[in-house]
Amino acid sequence: MRRIATTILSAAATTLLVVSCGGDGATVGAPAGAVSNGSVPTTIVLSPGTPVTLQVGAAFTLSASVRNAFGQTLSGTSVTWTSTDASVVSVSNGAVAALGPGTASVTAASGPASASVAITVVKAASVSAVMASLSQTTLPVSSLAAAVATVVDSAGNVLSGRVVTWISSNPAVASVTATGSVAALSVGTCVLTATSEGRSSPVTLIVSAASMPGIAVLPLTYINTAAPPAPDAGGVVITVNAGDNLQAAINTAQPGDVIALANGATFTGNFTLPAKASASTRWITIRPQNVSGLPAEGVRMTPAIAAFANIPRILSPSNLGAISTLPGAHHYRLTGVEVSMAPGVDPNTGLIRFGDDGANGQTTLASVPHDLVLDRSYVHGTASAVLRRAVALNSASSAIIDSYLSDCHDKNGTDAQAINGWNGPGPFKITNNYLEGSSENILWGGSDPGIPNLVPSDIEIRRNHFSKPVAWKGVWSVKNLYESKNSQRVLIEGNLFENNWQDGQAGTAISLKSSSVGACSWCVTQDVTFRYNLVRNVGGAIVLSGSPDNDFPDIHARRLTFTDNIFQNINSSAAFDGIGYGVLVNGDPGDVSITHNTIVSPTNSAVYFSGPGVAAGFSMRDNIIDGGAAGVKGSGVTAGLASLLAFATGGVFSSNVLVVGSSAGYPSNNFYPVSLASVGFGNALAGDLRLVPSSPYKRSASDGRDPGADVEAILAVIQGIIVP
Repeated sequence: MRRIATTILSAAATTLLVVSCGGDGATVGAPAGAVSNGSVPTTIVLSPGTPVTLQVGAAFTLSASVRNAFGQTLSGTSVTWTSTDASVVSVSNGAVAALGPGTASVTAASGPASASVAITVVKAASVSAVMASLSQTTLPVSSLAAAVATVVDSAGNVLSGRVVTWISSNPAVASVTATGSVAALSVGTCVLTATSEGRSSPVTLIVSAASMPGIAVLPLTYINTAAPPAPDAGGVVITVNAGDNLQAAINTAQPGDVIALANGATFTGNFTLPAKASASTRWITIRPQNVSGLPAEGVRMTPAIAAFANIPRILSPSNLGAISTLPGAHHYRLTGVEVSMAPGVDPNTGLIRFGDDGANGQTTLASVPHDLVLDRSYVHGTASAVLRRAVALNSASSAIIDSYLSDCHDKNGTDAQAINGWNGPGPFKITNNYLEGSSENILWGGSDPGIPNLVPSDIEIRRNHFSKPVAWKGVWSVKNLYESKNSQRVLIEGNLFENNWQDGQAGTAISLKSSSVGACSWCVTQDVTFRYNLVRNVGGAIVLSGSPDNDFPDIHARRLTFTDNIFQNINSSAAFDGIGYGVLVNGDPGDVSITHNTIVSPTNSAVYFSGPGVAAGFSMRDNIIDGGAAGVKGSGVTAGLASLLAFATGGVFSSNVLVVGSSAGYPSNNFYPVSLASVGFGNALAGDLRLVPSSPYKRSASDGRDPGADVEAILAVIQGIIVP
C-alpha cells in the first residue's frame, strides 16, 4: 500500500513542495474499449498527483503528461481542465487558484483519458500579533535605521507574505517607508507603528542632535521570547493526568518535550526543575493539555481567563517554592499554569524560584539556571495569607511575559514583591504583566548577591501594569511601586504605575539607589532609562539616592535618565497620601537627566534636595512641573537658584515650565506661570495634559518641541495595558 502525502501551500507560496508518495502521481487510463494506437491518449499523469491543501489566495500550477498505450508522451496534445467547484478552486491551463474554503477536484482530460486530484482550501492563519523593533532606538539627526515587523499567528508561528504598513506619529521627526526604512529628520520623539490585518505594535524612536555625556546606557541584550516548537523536533508529549506524579514527568522529560498537564487538575508539591543535557538549546515546555482557551501569545493571562480555560494548578504545600530550579537547570518554559499556595499555607516566601540566593550552592556564574520563561500564567497568593514573593528572579536569560502576579503581601514592616531579583546576572525581560506587590511590585537587590561582583543587568521592563489595591491600605506594608538597590542597564518603558501611599516609607512610586545590606562594595544602580511611562495616584513621584544606607556600596547611583513621562495625582487625596515631592534627590547620585516630563499636583515640592552631598551632572530641562508649596528647594537653603547652586553645582536647570507664581530667585532661562490653569493644558483636571494651540509655551522647549512629556507618544505606547 502506498503512503499518501498532502502538499500544503501558503498564500505567499511561489514554489510548490511535492511530497513523495511512492509513485509518479495520479494516473487514470482510458475507458475500456478505447482504441489504442500511437497517437491516441490513453493515460494522463498529473504532478502533483497526491491531494493538495492550499490556503485561500494561494496559487500553483498542475502539470499533465499525456501518454499513449505504450507509455510514450504525446507532445502538443490538447488538455481540457475543469474544477468540480469553481467557488473553491479555479483552473486554467493547469494554473490553480484557491478561492474559498472547501474541497474540489481538478480534472485534466484529453480525448478518452483523464486524471483528477483533490484540492482542499483552508482559511489563511489569522494574524495574532505584530512585534515591531528598530535596529537603533536612538538616532542622531540625518541617520538611518531599519524597522522590522514580525507577524505571528496564535500559536506563535511566523507568518510570511503578510502586508505590513508603517506610520510615524510625527513625520517631521522621522519618516518610515513601507519597507521599514527609517530616516531621522529632526530632534524629537515619535512612535513608529507597524500594522498587519488589524494588529499593531508601536516602537519609540528618539532623534537627538548629538550624544550627551552621562546619559544611561540601554540594555546590551534583549531576550527573544517567541514560543518554540512544542514539542520540538524529536520531542514527545508527556501527558500528566490528575493524580499522576508530576515530578517524575519532569525528571523524565528531555529537551524538546512537552509536559502536558490535565486541565483542571491540581498538583500539590514542591517541584524542582533539574539540569538536562548541558549543550541543548531545545525547550521543555510545561503547559495544559488543552491550550485552546489560553490567550494568544502577546495577550495577558487574567484570573477570568484562567478560570475559563480551566488551566492546571500547581500548589505549594509549605513555605517552599511550588516550582524551583536546581543549579544549572535551563530551557524550561511554563505556559498557561496557575501557581499558588495550598489551603492553609501561611506564609509562603516564594512560589516560583528561578535560581537561588546562594545558600543552596549558587555561588558561581556556572551554577546559575538560565533560559527560563514564565508565559501567560497566573501566579498568586490569597487575600489573607502572607506571600512574600511570586517570582524570585535569580537566574540568567529569563523572562516573565503576559502573566498575572497578584496578592503578594506581608505586614509588620516585612517586604513582599511580585518580582524580586538579587543573585542572577540577567538579562531579564518583564513585559505585559499585571504586578501586585505590597512593599515593592518589582525590587532589584534587597539582599546581597551570593555571587561576587554580580549586578543584575540588561533588564527590559515594558508594558506592565504596576498596582496596589486600595483595600490593602492599613493592612499590608507598603513602600514603592518600583525600587532598585542593585541593577544596571535597565529600560523601563511604556508602563502604568498606580496606587501607592505612605506606610513603611513616604509613598514614593519610583526609588533608585545604590544600597547593600552588608559589605557589597560593588552593588550599584546605574544606567537606568525610564521613559514613556504614566505614574498616577501616588504619595510621591521619584526618589534618587547616591548611597544612603551605610558605608557601602562604593559606587553611587548614576546615569539615571527620565524622559517623556507623566506623573499626576501626587499626594492629592487621603487614599494616596505621602511626602508630596515630584523629585527627591537624596545625597549625591551622579549624571541625573530629567527631560521632557510632565509632573503635576505635587503638594510639597517640585524638586527637593536632601543632603549631604552634591548631585553631580544634574540636568533638568524642558519639563512642565507643578511647583507645589515649595518649588525647587534644598534642605536648609532658600528655594530656587540658591538650592540649585548648593545641591546641583554645575548642573543644568533650563527651559522648564515651573508653576511657582513668581520667577523671583529662580534661574532666568525658564518659564514661570502663575497657575496650572495658565499653562494651557487641554484639561488638566480630566487628565488631558497636552498643550492646546493657544498655550503660550507651545514649541518653547530647547529642542523646539513642546515642553513636558510627549503625551501622544505615551498614550500610544501604553494603549491596552489595563486589561478588563
